[in-house]
Amino acid sequence: MTETYPTIAQCAIVATAFKILLFPAYKSTDFEVHRNWLAITHSLPLWEWYYEKTSEWTLDYPPFFAYFEWILSQVAKLVDPAMLRVYNLEYDSWQTVFFQRFTVIATELMLVYALQLFVDSSHGVAKRAAQAAAISVLLSPGLLIIDHIHFQYNGAMYGVLILSLVLARHKSGLLASGLVFAALLCMKHIYLYLAPAYFVYLLRTYCLSPKSVFRIQFLNCLKLGSGILGIFGLAFGPFAIKNQIPQILSRLFPFSRGLCHAYWAPNVWAMYSFVDRVMIFVAPRLGLPVRTEAINSVTRGLVGDTAFAVLPEITPRVCFALTLLFQAIPLVKLFFRPNWDAFIGAVTLCGYSSFLFGWHVHEKAILLVIIPFSLIALKDRRHLSAFRPLAVSGHVSLFPLLFTPAEFPIKTVYTIFWLVLFLMVFDRTAPASKSPRFFLFDRFTILYITVSIPLIVYCSLLHRIIFGKSYEFLPLMFMSSYSAIGVVGSWVGFMVVLFKRKPVQFLQTPPVDDESTEVWYIAQTGEIFVNYEEYLNRMDFYNQPRFICQITGHSGLSFFEALKSELNGAQEVDQAFPEALKAPVLRRVQFQTVSRIDTLVDMVYDEFKADYYPGEVVMIQTASGERTAGTVRDKARLGSKVLPDGTLTQPYSRYMISIDGRPDQEVVVDGGRIYRDRKIFTKSVLRSFIKKTVTREAWTGAPWLVKHDVAAQYHIDTRVPPHLRYDNKLLERKQHQAQKKASQQTNGAQEMNGATGGFQNFGPARLPELKPAPKSHKAIKTQHHQSPHHQDVDVHRHDTPMFYAQNQGPLPPVPGNQTYHFPVPFRNTMPPPPPIVAQPKPQPQPQPEPQPQPPPPPPPPKYPIEDLQLEPRDDYVRPALKFMCSDPPEGVVDSGARNDKILMKSIGPLLETWDTLNVYCEVYKLDSFTFDDFIEAMEIAKEDTPCQLFAEIHCALLKQIVSSEDDDGGKLLVDLPELDEDDEDDESSAPSPEPEPEPKPTGRATRSSLAKLEAERLKAEAAAAEKSPEPQVKHRAPEALADFDWVEQLKKRHFENGGWEMIMVGLLHQLSKKPQQTEACEELLAHLVPPDIEPSQETVREQYSKLDLNLRVSALEILCLLTVDTKAFRGYMEECADTMTGYRKEKIEWQRQRKQALEDLKALNEQRKILLPENMPPSPPAEEAEVTKTNGDVKMTDADESPEEPSEAESSDADASARRHTRRGGNRAAERQRKREEQERKKEAELAAKVPKQSKQFLRLLRDIQKKQDIIKKCEDEIATIDNDLREADCARTRILGKDRFWNRYYWFERNGMPYAGLPTSSTADAGYANGCIWVQGPTDMEREGYIDMPAEFQDEYKAKFKMTVPQRKKMEEGRTSVFNARQWGYYSEPSEVDSLLNWLDPRGFNESKLRKEILNYKDKIVTHMESRKKYLAADEEEDKEQAKENGKDEPKRMTTRTKTQASPEPVHFRCLNWTNNVAIDEFGHLHSEPPPPPKTKGRKAARKNRN
Repeated sequence: MTETYPTIAQCAIVATAFKILLFPAYKSTDFEVHRNWLAITHSLPLWEWYYEKTSEWTLDYPPFFAYFEWILSQVAKLVDPAMLRVYNLEYDSWQTVFFQRFTVIATELMLVYALQLFVDSSHGVAKRAAQAAAISVLLSPGLLIIDHIHFQYNGAMYGVLILSLVLARHKSGLLASGLVFAALLCMKHIYLYLAPAYFVYLLRTYCLSPKSVFRIQFLNCLKLGSGILGIFGLAFGPFAIKNQIPQILSRLFPFSRGLCHAYWAPNVWAMYSFVDRVMIFVAPRLGLPVRTEAINSVTRGLVGDTAFAVLPEITPRVCFALTLLFQAIPLVKLFFRPNWDAFIGAVTLCGYSSFLFGWHVHEKAILLVIIPFSLIALKDRRHLSAFRPLAVSGHVSLFPLLFTPAEFPIKTVYTIFWLVLFLMVFDRTAPASKSPRFFLFDRFTILYITVSIPLIVYCSLLHRIIFGKSYEFLPLMFMSSYSAIGVVGSWVGFMVVLFKRKPVQFLQTPPVDDESTEVWYIAQTGEIFVNYEEYLNRMDFYNQPRFICQITGHSGLSFFEALKSELNGAQEVDQAFPEALKAPVLRRVQFQTVSRIDTLVDMVYDEFKADYYPGEVVMIQTASGERTAGTVRDKARLGSKVLPDGTLTQPYSRYMISIDGRPDQEVVVDGGRIYRDRKIFTKSVLRSFIKKTVTREAWTGAPWLVKHDVAAQYHIDTRVPPHLRYDNKLLERKQHQAQKKASQQTNGAQEMNGATGGFQNFGPARLPELKPAPKSHKAIKTQHHQSPHHQDVDVHRHDTPMFYAQNQGPLPPVPGNQTYHFPVPFRNTMPPPPPIVAQPKPQPQPQPEPQPQPPPPPPPPKYPIEDLQLEPRDDYVRPALKFMCSDPPEGVVDSGARNDKILMKSIGPLLETWDTLNVYCEVYKLDSFTFDDFIEAMEIAKEDTPCQLFAEIHCALLKQIVSSEDDDGGKLLVDLPELDEDDEDDESSAPSPEPEPEPKPTGRATRSSLAKLEAERLKAEAAAAEKSPEPQVKHRAPEALADFDWVEQLKKRHFENGGWEMIMVGLLHQLSKKPQQTEACEELLAHLVPPDIEPSQETVREQYSKLDLNLRVSALEILCLLTVDTKAFRGYMEECADTMTGYRKEKIEWQRQRKQALEDLKALNEQRKILLPENMPPSPPAEEAEVTKTNGDVKMTDADESPEEPSEAESSDADASARRHTRRGGNRAAERQRKREEQERKKEAELAAKVPKQSKQFLRLLRDIQKKQDIIKKCEDEIATIDNDLREADCARTRILGKDRFWNRYYWFERNGMPYAGLPTSSTADAGYANGCIWVQGPTDMEREGYIDMPAEFQDEYKAKFKMTVPQRKKMEEGRTSVFNARQWGYYSEPSEVDSLLNWLDPRGFNESKLRKEILNYKDKIVTHMESRKKYLAADEEEDKEQAKENGKDEPKRMTTRTKTQASPEPVHFRCLNWTNNVAIDEFGHLHSEPPPPPKTKGRKAARKNRN
């Protein structure tokens, strides 16, 4: 845990599992409290919630928590409605326990989210500490005891609190922080204790100007105030309408209760009560009165008024005054220093004050202190010292909440384990403090923690054994008093840490006009006083024991003692720190920008701990093993060198050492045999030396600077580089903010990677007028009225030097006085300063007026950037797209090969259907097929040209809708509307063309009356016809299905002789009742069962054979979408996901083996280099040179010996041989691989025979190297195989190659989910491809409107920048062919078009860099498949020509299928007729469209036995 921490999510999962085990644990009355609140909020109206008092546990939380309970009750009624009855008191069924315990865990997700946000908001070294603190809060024993055993919902509410605190960390989150905290107050009013800190912090940082507290930001005040009023109105508004606010306040603030809770909270009043208990025995001896009625008050264990026997009574006003007083102390500091750390400190101290001095404080409120304090406990070791006793006392004080024996080991073991674990981790993680620590406080912490163990043992075990049931209040009193000491001590320690002492500021010398005036002088400080009273006051201040030595950390000293200690410490540091290291260390520290001195010390220590310098006294180990002292005389630094295998060696140093006591003897050693005395160069000594010699300004990013006198002593350049100066830093920050602000105004979005914002250029930013805050503000004010030249020079001349030590006495003047603030013209050209000597102040010489320097140019863009932000290119046009449809997009000049029968709207569904059928062919039991065969089958399948591919697809899809009656009786596997026959008849009878029945005449009918009725009926029908035209009958599906139960026929798999076509009619008619599918289904039914043709199975079959290709595509799309929701489909996806998980684990194992083999190979190569000179073979003859270079063991010394990456062919062969997979072919590839390996071994044997004999050790080494190389090769082959398996198993979605600058999507459908060329056992596997094209889809409507067809104002901005609008650029760069929306598709099918496309893509853009990378990864496969497609289509045309010639001589060849009756030979000129569903034949023994074969007849003997 010291190196890396587990993630918060992982800890949350483990903690949840542990908390679930605690479901049966003890539960307090709070469990019944919350159950009662569930019942109240669910059973009673809103205005009765705060009046209900059937149970003694009335609702006393604010309204938001009541709303929260109401939400939970809506779920609770589904679990156990009995828990929601108000009169069902003490109800605790197992369902109730489970539900309430589970809601605590579920709502704690808010805490997990807030802690993760806290970690993410931390950066650098602080992030590691933040994660440790976050995990400690998540696993806090306090939350475990209170929430998950005792029972409450504190975890969720503390999550809201932490969320509010984290939002306040940045200026942009201040408003949200205040609103979140307001909502928290409406959930639990105990957080009012922290409200003063929020008020001051938001007032100072959000409502007042950061430049002046007298400038109010009215808009921010309005937003914050209206937001808070809205939240409180939402919470209390419904109750205010009923005038119930006084009733709510009486419930929320019960001042009728006593000062102390039933169990004393560990605060000041617990100690007060303990003293009162002691005074009962002491008071009679001291003559003090004792109130007998109050003797049993505090120890009776009831919640009520508390009376003290001896000490004065405490009233609520006293508690309020003390709380407010001690809260005001940190709030004053927060107001003047409103930073986030001070804010968290103020929140913590407000929690301390309210807990220590509040009225009727519960012990559980200690979490108000622990949890905020945890966020800053690891800031440094001073904070950690104050946090330790709080962590111990706060958690131990919660033990009495769990008084049952079963929970004793849980609370004890878990809390002790948490304390040991996290306090150790905190101790290792917390950095050293910039200020000295209080060692006395550290000793108190250690002693306090030590006492906790025997106290817990006594209070939990020994007291009951010794006293039985007597003195039951004693353990509680001991525990509370002990915990109170720790909390109070922690509070005092944190107050001291927060208000740390500042260095003493010496007084300035007063002006003395008369030299004869009597003055008083303090020699140690150089201060002069003209008034004796002031001198005495200053001496009295210096003699107080309140000062600290900055070097040793000793406290409780007078000023003169501390000054003497610092001088002695500085002298000790000078003597202890090696003189030879001072100059190199100071040069390394100079101008460093590391913010924390601890980080700087660690960096310097790590760099210098193994480096030594001339003149340094060291210890060495000679070659004979002797250890002796010596002095470094010289040092040689040798750099890295490149080894033959391409690796770099580490640089190293060699030292010439003069041995002490042997003046004539010198030795040369390397870094491994030299070391220092451990006491000389340590981090503590180094830190003291750096603090003594280096200083740093207070602004962010300020560099560390060596003090001037020290820099002059060691000849260190003190001229600050321009990029580290404050004015340049400020200028750069302002320019960045201006660009960001302008970018937000123009684009509404932030520019990426530092590119210029928006579509416009920005002018130069105004030079800043601010400087670092000097010692004297008056000098700055007077200089602002001077010229720019004098402002740059004279300001620094009159200021007090910022980096001078305060007690170093007068210093000689330095040229420029502040060498890191040279005038602008001389900053880059000033020569090194001369030696510093005392000299009179030179007179300023007139200098020419310097020219103002232009602002630095904006940083160049860092690629990649947004694609459309790149300059347009008119030199290269995207290769022309081809369109397969008859209606290409508007403006297309030449679309290439088209199919006049396909519309553009059908291209997308056609591709989607083909991809689904091939990816999930194992589900549908279909053989894979090419996209061209699929289109041809959809086009040519007719009654006189039966196509097996067309029929098998439909039958396979239909089988997924209803299971076979032979399997499980035939079940419907999808959701269909209204399967009831009566409903179907009623529905189908509605559009029937039959006339309505004539109305029966009433009474006696005559001819005249009948004629009159007929005339009225005809007149009414004519009028109705005029108003609304009579609905036309679109199809006759109900008639066709009157005597045909399509579900039953589908169960029996009656597909032959038009059976599946009829089933399609029934399915489409059923789906037409879904509103979203009505239009498509009605259109199909109108063609399949038209109203002018008598419906029958034969006519439906004929109509399906005449169906338009686009309608066929629509029908298949409906079928595919219907089968996607089946259990078989989802099961296959889950199986693939599990398979991918196994593949990934296997891949990790092979990668680990490969890494280990590479490391071993590297070590073997090192040994080979050592033995190589002695075993160097002779140079090979000319004719064998090439062979030796490629196959021999001997290689060039500078050659890369890493194993070569396997080629595509080898990788595919290895895939075929190394893994058994359902989509793999035979072992032909493995046979070829074995032959190649045998040939290589023969060549190696021949070459080895020609090589002269070498040493056995060298030959053994070569064999080991070859073995390692073979292992590496095997690992790489296996990794490649697994990668391909992962690609094939990735079937969840079709992955795109990427998008171009105009947001067109590029697809290569073989990329994932299927073998590259389809199933190797497919009947059309010889085609060598599956789709063979790169398909281009247009942008979605959102992308088109947001990036291309932008509003006019954005188009104008873009045109002002690039001289054209985005649509104009699209037309120019895409040429004659474009796709404009997601319903339009084009494609590339030629290898040359792939190269042209790659040349057109610009790798400097985000989209196209990714797209180009993907195409390059798969380019070889794409080109191979395109060529295979081209050959396949060309071969088909040649075959048609050849067979047309042969038809005059020989009979055409028939295909062998399992269909026994074939009326005529299949037309061989259609490619798709060559396809056979081998998968179905192998699985079922017959095709989908064929009936299953009859069972085999039994033998004669078996038949006889049956007859007998």
